[in-house]
Amino acid sequence: MGQSRAKEALAGALAALLVYAGAAWPQLNPLSAIGRVVSTSLDVRTKAEVAADAEIAAGVSRRLLDDKKSEWAGVTTLVFAQHVVLAGAVKSVEAKKRVEEVARRDARIRSLRSELLVGEAGSLARDTALEAEINAGLTSAKGVSSVNMRWCATGGIVVLMGVAQSQQEAAVAVARIRGIKGVRSVRSLLRVVPKK
Repeated sequence: MGQSRAKEALAGALAALLVYAGAAWPQLNPLSAIGRVVSTSLDVRTKAEVAADAEIAAGVSRRLLDDKKSEWAGVTTLVFAQHVVLAGAVKSVEAKKRVEEVARRDARIRSLRSELLVGEAGSLARDTALEAEINAGLTSAKGVSSVNMRWCATGGIVVLMGVAQSQQEAAVAVARIRGIKGVRSVRSLLRVVPKK
């Protein structure tokens, strides 16, 4: 399922800290384990791809935190099946180029696409609320496996990435998002990968 930009940033920062410490993810909540089991059964990725995605996201976060020149505060890293999309907003074209350069430093990344907006940050509270509505809309949408999708809202502009198992599923997901009040546009980067 998609996560809000704030949750993504917090998860990325926590993952980076855990990578530094060499620690494994702690079991914080027994319900989260159940959620992971259900999500894993619906996820089109292999366990190795899920692990690689987590490592890629943590690595990007760690490198951005370590890079003194990066202005990464408004950046969300969306990762699915080793495909990376940078979403959110940065202050300048130079900052955008620097974030893209730093993010690209992982040989496991199959593709990297930047959808970063320059200077158009939007409201974090409104975007977070919008992402929660998207989560609810896609999770409840019949025929949409939102566990295989990631999204980010910036000023009402939504970037959607991941995998749909058919053109119809992709179209339903985009239509659901477009129907949410406050969505100005949807940039769909969903790849259609038929179910095996």
